[in-house]
Amino acid sequence: MNTILTVILQISGGLRTEVNTFLSEYAVPVIAMLLIVGVGIGVVMNYDKIIDRDGQGTRKEGIVNLLWVVGYIIIGLAIIAAVIALVNSKLKMSL
Repeated sequence: MNTILTVILQISGGLRTEVNTFLSEYAVPVIAMLLIVGVGIGVVMNYDKIIDRDGQGTRKEGIVNLLWVVGYIIIGLAIIAAVIALVNSKLKMSL
C-alpha cells in the first residue's frame, strides 16, 4: 500500500514538473507574442483614424478603438492565466 502511494506521488510530481516546464518555456512567450500581435493589429486597423488622415477629427475615436482592442486582449490573457492557475492548483492538491 505504501509503495503504491509513493509511485502515485512520484507520477503526479513529475506531471507538475512537466506542466511548469511547458508553462515557462512555451506558454509565457506565446502569451507575450499574442499581446504584442494584438496591439499591432489594433494599431493597423485604426491607423487612419489615429493619424486623422482625412482631417475629420477621428483621432480620439481611433485611440478609443485601440484601447478597446487592448482591453479585450488583457481580458483574454487574464482568462488564460486563471485557467493556468486552476490547473496548477489542482496538481498541487493531488499531492
